Amino acid sequence: MRTAKDRTAMIVAIVAIILIIIMGVTAGQREGLTKIEEWVGNIISPVQGVFSTGVNALGEGFGSLFNFSKINKENKELKKQLEELQSEVINLRLERDELEELRSLRFTLNQFEEEENYQSMVANVIAKSPSNWFNVFTIDVGTMDGVTKDSIIVAANGLVGKVYEVGGNWAKVVSIIDNNSSVSFQILRDNSIQGIISGSISNELSGYLFDTMADVMIGDKLITSGIGIYPKGILIGEIKGINQSGNQLTKNIEIEPAVNFKRITKVLVMKPTVIE
Repeated sequence: MRTAKDRTAMIVAIVAIILIIIMGVTAGQREGLTKIEEWVGNIISPVQGVFSTGVNALGEGFGSLFNFSKINKENKELKKQLEELQSEVINLRLERDELEELRSLRFTLNQFEEEENYQSMVANVIAKSPSNWFNVFTIDVGTMDGVTKDSIIVAANGLVGKVYEVGGNWAKVVSIIDNNSSVSFQILRDNSIQGIISGSISNELSGYLFDTMADVMIGDKLITSGIGIYPKGILIGEIKGINQSGNQLTKNIEIEPAVNFKRITKVLVMKPTVIE
């Protein structure tokens, strides 16, 4: 139920509206206002101002809300387009990297074919050991592709390792940085300087020289010597440290591998051709 206060407010509002209409109609026909009209106008004007301000603010609010919704929609569309472009860039970069890697492997293959009679194929790395290093990993070729135990594994820039276990369509590779690996080497600039390098549990390459008086220096490049299962001439890495024992009995070296053993995606599998 409406109270007397509500009814009074309604009556005042109706009277005010009527007076406003009358004032509007008669304003153009008279030079001045009566005292009552002036008094009513003084009362109604602040109310009109508040009402007008409220209506304007409400209109601006709806406009801002509409603009915000429109901008939010545009932002979502732009974000989606950006994600699509980023995905496209990543795919193009992967394709470019893969193409460059294949070209490098092909160059390595040509070098082998000039020196040795090898069967070869490109393989993808499909699994690896839990560590950050590719000391042991699995490739997607096996006996069905002619891969055998001790098949040689190289990358575009140097020696990786060898196959130590093989299945029908897979093979496991142990790399030269593994602590179970060892490789006979010679210095590229002087093949009379030779020695043995091996991996370690920390996946670092180190070795020793047969001749403790051999003249080696930082930056000397090491290649396979041809002794053992690895053919001669495959790049292993370069010397980054030299340690002479106090009694001069051994000269040890630290090697920076030519291959990045933290990132291997494709390798070249080299298997000597069987001559019948």
